[in-house]
Amino acid sequence: MLVIFGFKNSARNLGLAQATCPRCGHRAAQRVDRRSRAFSVFFIPIIPLGSSYEATCTACGSTTKISRDQAEGILAGAF
Repeated sequence: MLVIFGFKNSARNLGLAQATCPRCGHRAAQRVDRRSRAFSVFFIPIIPLGSSYEATCTACGSTTKISRDQAEGILAGAF
């Protein structure tokens, strides 16, 4: 019997919002992404293993890991 298993990584763009970049200091559009990882069997995700959020500055291109609360704040325009 052959069983194919592994991990599936996926990214989802949550949106763009204006915020100050922590690296370059410019107020520019920040792309907020949610990255997820799951254990899969026969290419079907079975067990979610967690997710993380990151913001990418459109001015300098740097990517910063952020918390879920920070992601929601950026998208709401609080930063």
